[in-house]
Amino acid sequence: MMQRKLLLLVCVLACAGLLPAPVLSDGAGSTATPPPQIYHIVTTALCARLHEHIRPAVAMILENDTKIAKSPPLFKRYQVGTLTSSDQSGAAGTTSNGDSIYTQSPETTMALQQMSYLVLPIARNLIAAQTLLDDVKLIAPTGNPTDDAAIARIKAQLLQTVAYQSASLDLINGFVQTLQMGDLQHVGTEFLGSINGTESTNQIVRQTPNPWQDPNTPGISQNPYALDVSQIPGLAVGYNPLNRIMDGMTWLQSQTGQSEDVAGKMITSALAGCGK
Repeated sequence: MMQRKLLLLVCVLACAGLLPAPVLSDGAGSTATPPPQIYHIVTTALCARLHEHIRPAVAMILENDTKIAKSPPLFKRYQVGTLTSSDQSGAAGTTSNGDSIYTQSPETTMALQQMSYLVLPIARNLIAAQTLLDDVKLIAPTGNPTDDAAIARIKAQLLQTVAYQSASLDLINGFVQTLQMGDLQHVGTEFLGSINGTESTNQIVRQTPNPWQDPNTPGISQNPYALDVSQIPGLAVGYNPLNRIMDGMTWLQSQTGQSEDVAGKMITSALAGCGK
């Protein structure tokens, strides 16, 4: 919570520190129309970039913290659901130790559905935050080498934070996609046949490439701090028990918090010269 409060504080300061202060009139009780107020805004390139690029990127990172924090309880609910499924199907010979991801019950279905709702908002925030951090205007020379170095350090630290959040998204989305594909494979060949049927009403719409989109520039660049999910302690390529996935999420949240703490201190230090 400390790192979230610190980042939230610097986000607010970046907003408030660059707003002009209103000129107070001596005639506080006067009802006459006040004269026009003239504002003088003095800022540096560093302060402007903190306001235009860093502040909104931090806001989206903080929003993702809130959404990612919803996933561990959902994983736990899914785990409880596997035990419920085991209890209800024990007579049929199905057993579970609560660590299998291939069981179904109303609880697991609901937990999986709620997890799927987290994927798109988190992904959009990550794309938007990295787009702001990759903007060439952010790292263009300011004329002050010290400020340039400060911006570069802040950008690198926030990209590292984005990388940890991206790995969290990979775990959530990977879990959802794996279970949904598993469900699809077990619904029966008659259902799959209806999807790929010959009737015109059942034809899958084939998306054609956008002729105006250069395939060599697909969007955001590769994050230099991108984390391979298989490098998360306890996880490996292939099947991972549910408990290990949950432990991986806890580890990622801890690493994200530490990275945000460092970023918050950097931004606070950079903001010290703004708004004076």
